[in-house]
Amino acid sequence: MANTSPQTPVQDIQEPSSLNSSYVTIETLPTMPLPESLHSSNQTTLDSAKKSPSKTRSSVDTPARTSHRSHKLHKDDRVDWVDGKRPKGYRTPEGREAAEKSKQYKAGTTIPHLVHPCTTYEGVLKHAFLGAIRSFGVSYGTKALVNLCLGMLKLMNGKGSFGRIVADAFTGRDAVRFGSFFGMFSFLWKLANNGLKLYRGKDDRINGAIAGAIAGLAILIESHERRVTFAQQMFIRSMQGVYNAGKHRGQFSFRHGDALLFALGSAQVMYAYTMHPDTIPREFFGFMLKTARVPEEALAFNRTRVRGFPLDLKQVRELIGRYRPTDLAIQTVSTMSETCDALPCAVLHPWIDSCMTNDIERFVQVTKGIFPVYATLNFVPLVVLRMKRLMKDPINVASKTTFNTLRSSVFLAIFVAGYQTQICAHRNLLRAGWPLGNSKYLYGLFGLVCAGTSIMVEQESRRAELAMYVLPKAATSLYKILYRKNWVKGVKHWEVMMFSFAMSLIMSFYQQEEQVLSPFVTRLIYHVLGRS
Repeated sequence: MANTSPQTPVQDIQEPSSLNSSYVTIETLPTMPLPESLHSSNQTTLDSAKKSPSKTRSSVDTPARTSHRSHKLHKDDRVDWVDGKRPKGYRTPEGREAAEKSKQYKAGTTIPHLVHPCTTYEGVLKHAFLGAIRSFGVSYGTKALVNLCLGMLKLMNGKGSFGRIVADAFTGRDAVRFGSFFGMFSFLWKLANNGLKLYRGKDDRINGAIAGAIAGLAILIESHERRVTFAQQMFIRSMQGVYNAGKHRGQFSFRHGDALLFALGSAQVMYAYTMHPDTIPREFFGFMLKTARVPEEALAFNRTRVRGFPLDLKQVRELIGRYRPTDLAIQTVSTMSETCDALPCAVLHPWIDSCMTNDIERFVQVTKGIFPVYATLNFVPLVVLRMKRLMKDPINVASKTTFNTLRSSVFLAIFVAGYQTQICAHRNLLRAGWPLGNSKYLYGLFGLVCAGTSIMVEQESRRAELAMYVLPKAATSLYKILYRKNWVKGVKHWEVMMFSFAMSLIMSFYQQEEQVLSPFVTRLIYHVLGRS
């Protein structure tokens, strides 16, 4: 349930700090044309087809056409599988294209490295130490710059001083811990990976999986709350890699799966927002309150009625009195019953009588308020990680990033306004005599509907990132609710184990099949860790 308060300035909207480290938008790469030599990767399938000349022709004869919407344009060559069985080493046209794009990206990207030959164990140690220095510098600098930009937004709203903001950004515990974590992760990863490579004489997935699990212990440097955030994010990313690996092998595929995951995650988050706010990280809950501009007391009053308890009408009147209520709102509250079916719209937006006017005003204000935040999250990575591309074509790159920033702002505004529209419609139908009730699960259903609608506004390449951002928070909330009901048991240091397991999968993919990872994860690893 969302509510717009005229006394809460929309410029106060800020992205939670967990978003700074987990949801950093980087534009997708332009599509690369496929060379003819790429089709030689299916030689194994061709050989098996020669052994069975009576069978239908193999899928290797199907050329791969390049497009950023390859799932729509590529011919589905799975119909040509012999006896319907997936040939060994088979990759879908989309999978082959993703592999080539990843290869072209790595070949055409130049970033500074601190390296040392790993021909001896002493060289491996020096290489790991130099890599740790580089990783610390890159991650610390990026985090400090993001914190500085977000601090400037506070300064523009008259909060804090410039000196304090600069000191917190560059010398605060947040940036130092963040850099130390990545520095230690880089050290352990390079030491274990290259040490195993030298010891075993092989460079394969096993090295990556073992080294990733060992490097995951670096998460102990971070605070408990941040450890949970990283563990959730990386576990979801690792599952995304598993899904993409199966998809590229033609084992399964699901259209708009990212949008569905985002909708399901948002349904749980919005249910928790209204019914169990203590299961959401406090900082994230505060962000939701500021974005929707809903009084926390109104949410508490709504939970009271959903659970069947009577309202304290004196407290309700005091609440609306703080928000310049209209005459109609005052009259509605003075005549309402303490056992009303649901909290009326006069309490949700007492300064505006029209629900439609309130929803439009909310859309505009959220768009204006969140735009600077998304601009920071979009332009800072562009300047830090993609400066070469920005200098090469500044007008096109800047205009595209600006458009994507506006698009993301509109997406969030539609989400917020759409949720409030459903809440108001529910109240109006109840007042008209519809027997809808006021079930707690309605608030999750409203979240599902508005999320499934608004996500289609975002560019397709960003939907998976949004789903990866929401799902961990939804999973945490669901786990806490189930734990409270004694349906699940707690495990000590589960976040460390989850993070190590996730990084074992992710680094094994990065070692041999990096195209199955999301572009964000691949670029983050490559730019922060550098070469293995």
